[in-house]
Amino acid sequence: MSIQLKGKAAFVTGGGTGLGAAVCELYAQEGMNLAIGYSRSSTDAEALAKRLSETYGIKAYTVQADLSKTGVAEKSVDEAYELLGGLDVLVNNAGMTKFCAFDDLDGLQEEDWDNILTVNTRSVFFTSRSALKYFVKNKDGGCIINTTSVAASRVVGSSIAYCTSKAGMSHVTRCLARAMGKDNVRVNGIAPGFLETRWQQGREKDARAAAAVSALQRTTSIEECAEPYVMLAKNASITGEIITVDAGLSVGTTVM
Repeated sequence: MSIQLKGKAAFVTGGGTGLGAAVCELYAQEGMNLAIGYSRSSTDAEALAKRLSETYGIKAYTVQADLSKTGVAEKSVDEAYELLGGLDVLVNNAGMTKFCAFDDLDGLQEEDWDNILTVNTRSVFFTSRSALKYFVKNKDGGCIINTTSVAASRVVGSSIAYCTSKAGMSHVTRCLARAMGKDNVRVNGIAPGFLETRWQQGREKDARAAAAVSALQRTTSIEECAEPYVMLAKNASITGEIITVDAGLSVGTTVM
């Protein structure tokens, strides 16, 4: 069964820039109303909300949420629900990292671990738990999509803390799929490979290296990575899955 998205409501954390903004664009094209979450990118988020509202005739709001702070994750979902008057899709896209070579064990401090795990792993549980109380009111249930990473399953990435946090996010995704299935809530993840976002500025050498070892001999565009978020929101049967979108980086013939 394909779920019609027009008129439904989505909250996208980390939605003001990069992949999150691309997901918001595609949801707006489907006629969905949006709450665009952001931590510091207020100018980007406000501009995106205004443009999507004017271009597609939808309702678009912004929600400021620093998900590294205690209690903010759940409150942000409540705020999104109040603004939208409902909630059908939650996209946990907010993330953070610290670029630190794997062999630089002294480069990661306790504060780094706490912040990265809180934003990338713990907050996903709490936003999802908060969304559940709204999803159970819906005829079509609800949909949660978590932005994880190929770093969750490969020993490569911006830091050991980041890889660990994304591995945790992927497993939280599967656990929540089992826990929420009885309430007709689908929980899935998207695992991007190397995306050329603001995180990657100044890392052109790494982009070329990723392309060289990927099966398709290129990296993935933000727009390509955003497309499965629409498919998962529409599909009423897929749950507990992690969909890799990495131009074949994970199956490349050489390890980066």
